[in-house]
Amino acid sequence: MFIIIALIIILRARKVVQGTKVDIKKTIIFSVYFIAIASFLVYNSFLVGDIPFVYIVPYFAIAVTAAYCSYIYSKTALSFWELPATSNNKSSSTVMYAKGGLSIYIVYVVALTIRIAINFLFIGSNKLYFNNNQLLANDTASTIFVMPPPLLGTNSTTMLFAFISTDILLIIGAGLVVGRNARVIKHQYKERKANSNR
Repeated sequence: MFIIIALIIILRARKVVQGTKVDIKKTIIFSVYFIAIASFLVYNSFLVGDIPFVYIVPYFAIAVTAAYCSYIYSKTALSFWELPATSNNKSSSTVMYAKGGLSIYIVYVVALTIRIAINFLFIGSNKLYFNNNQLLANDTASTIFVMPPPLLGTNSTTMLFAFISTDILLIIGAGLVVGRNARVIKHQYKERKANSNR
């Protein structure tokens, strides 16, 4: 799973450096994808790391703040340009391209890597399989989770601190990506509106 996630992020980062055609639908999909990964790992902290649910409030505040700061930063960090549309794209005479904001993706990748490493070190890797020999009352196969021991033995306080600190870093990274993509989407809508008024 981590390899697949890493490949997707590397491909996105490469396009950020080289410049890529602005596609609002794809931008939204990738934003949701990055948020989903961060949300799953943060949820894992509440489920396994015994983090109090009251931390949802500051986590949400951090995510909103990071997204807003990234949105403001992206105004100067991103560059946009237009090229004539190809014959396959008849809906517009020009196509918008964008590049920049590589540091935002680097923060997200670093945060994600550290967060996954914390999972392996302090929790262990979960394995899931179906036990067909032991059937439940409704004749469906029972699902069994096998949790190998963590690589590092530590007390609950250290584990709690590790989860909270890496969660915050991951939330900041996801917020930065969302803020950047929000700036791209706004610029695209702004240009469309300007072209329609000409």
